[in-house]
Amino acid sequence: MSKHFLFAAIASLAMVNSASASAINWQTPHNISGASDVNTTGTTFGTWAPASGFAIPTTVNGVDFYGVPDLSGFTTSFTTPAIVFGSPGTADANYNALLSNGTFSFSTSATVGWSGMTVGNTYLVELWVSDTRTGIGVESRTETFSGSGSDLSSSVAFQTAAGAGQYIVGTFVADATGAETITINGNVVPQLNLMQVRDLGAPPLPEPATLSLFGLGALAMLRRPLKKPA
Repeated sequence: MSKHFLFAAIASLAMVNSASASAINWQTPHNISGASDVNTTGTTFGTWAPASGFAIPTTVNGVDFYGVPDLSGFTTSFTTPAIVFGSPGTADANYNALLSNGTFSFSTSATVGWSGMTVGNTYLVELWVSDTRTGIGVESRTETFSGSGSDLSSSVAFQTAAGAGQYIVGTFVADATGAETITINGNVVPQLNLMQVRDLGAPPLPEPATLSLFGLGALAMLRRPLKKPA
């Protein structure tokens, strides 16, 4: 009986802890409003403030953003920096400075990628797009984001009725590669003003009582007598 119970407990534990890679769970885009837009959940894994060009960080809501990306194994297909997007006009000067800069690509899509994540941990990615210029059709520009899995974000606007753009948050579980690549597809051109990745840690282990219930349930199934054929 103890052998059966041990087998059932191990089997149930394996089922609970069999974390596999998942697609990015994208939230609804939010309008840029102020420094509190910057998520502070978990710990900072890495940031990138395209086109700011500085290794010295610019801090917003306690998060340090680097012009030289400090994301492990960082790669990108963005090649064109720009500093003419205009300020979103929030109450935070650092936030305005970061969002006034950015990068874009003369194509319909671009990518950003990184590696070195802890397998099984949950991560949060936050990306911003903003362009307050007028008279060049920016008001109708949008883009979507997709990760390595089968996922697609809602359209994120370069400019809202209030003038500033939007940001979007997504969460995912790091798979066995410990890497992620995000593809940015624009209806005109893809653009990125700011990004951060945060480590939310490993999911909590189940309580011992829960494991016992799983084990007892599995044990009951193992001990159930087989029905004799009629």
